Amino acid sequence: MPVTESAPTVSILIAARNEASTIANCLRAISQLNKPANTFEVLIGNDQSTDLTADIVASFIADRANYQLIPIQEAVAGLRGKANVLAQLAQQARGQYLFFTDADTQVPPTWLTAMLQPGSPHVGIVTGVTLPEGPRLFHNLQTVDWLYNLTLTALLGHVGIPVTAMGNNMAVNRVAYDAVGGYESLPFSITEDYTLFRAIVSNGFAWQTLLDERVLARTKPVDTLRAFLHQRKRWMRGASELPCWLVTLLYAQHLAGPLLLLLGWFMPALAVGMYITRLMVQATVLSFGMSRLRQTRLWPYALLFELYQLLTGPLSVLFYWWPTRVEWKGRRFD
Repeated sequence: MPVTESAPTVSILIAARNEASTIANCLRAISQLNKPANTFEVLIGNDQSTDLTADIVASFIADRANYQLIPIQEAVAGLRGKANVLAQLAQQARGQYLFFTDADTQVPPTWLTAMLQPGSPHVGIVTGVTLPEGPRLFHNLQTVDWLYNLTLTALLGHVGIPVTAMGNNMAVNRVAYDAVGGYESLPFSITEDYTLFRAIVSNGFAWQTLLDERVLARTKPVDTLRAFLHQRKRWMRGASELPCWLVTLLYAQHLAGPLLLLLGWFMPALAVGMYITRLMVQATVLSFGMSRLRQTRLWPYALLFELYQLLTGPLSVLFYWWPTRVEWKGRRFD
């Protein structure tokens, strides 16, 4: 994303719903950005929170003129949830660039400067990398999972294949956002980041995916298998709109265990060869991602990653097709 001669004006947009346990850490991280406070504004949309989210935000921003808490009570253009909040925040944003993060995410001090790196004036959307962080084994396996998939996304981006964006670590050129009409002109989706990404790329704007420690944000992992499956179901809703060949590869990745067992019944040598190839590709991608992001501490958990995938992959596919609604932020979505 290009930098103009004068310091760019940035609007940071945060949708918050019942985030009392995380919003203070999010805002504290933003307050430590290595950019002067007068070069960016922070708009926090309170999405009908029933906890102390609004009070915590109000207290934090009391002496910060560039922060604003905006209550979101009504829906616009048939939107719901996060997409509705972000649409209304973007309408009030004054920034030349729109930066998106989540209330449970902490961005690094170098976030703005690294995302606003020199580039083509036609770059419409830039995605950083976010990893969940927690003390438990399940949390660390999620970290490896996110790192693996985000590294694959970045590598595909380097060869010109657009995959998706991360709504908790994303920067959008205001020109590109306006060119697609903003969220209110896009069909509602619970994967609003992918919907916006696809619209911007389809309108001829370039994109960048940065696998860079300077844009590495941290977020909260899910704690239970139920929450994990609902999270994956939501993501798979968005992934279903990818090109058919990518959707096929995603299903093959999730169902690798059953598919290889079935193949092994008829052609055991081929099945073993494909499984070894899978492990080698996986190790290479993880090694590259860990090196770029300086996350080599994850190697012990990476050794368990294959077992984690073999178990959670089929469960995620089964739950995706199970006739139940997605639960997210205390709401249910069809």
